[in-house]
Amino acid sequence: MKIKVGTVMDEDMVFKVKEAALTQRKTLSQILEDALKVYLQGLEKKEKKKNLAQDTSGIMKISKKDLKAVMEEKGLYEA
Repeated sequence: MKIKVGTVMDEDMVFKVKEAALTQRKTLSQILEDALKVYLQGLEKKEKKKNLAQDTSGIMKISKKDLKAVMEEKGLYEA
């Protein structure tokens, strides 16, 4: 179901969006809806990345001293 939404936008922005709608043979509503979908997808991607970092933080519990010792072991990173 679609609902009507009212908003206030910069006059130049409205002109450009209407011009794009005419060029693409779409309605103003379609252009705005497409733009909002892209915006929301970007937010979802950011949230997923944020959650991944939060979900995996602190998994490896090792002191800096022990980590340094492992990193300095001979043959560990040699092919």
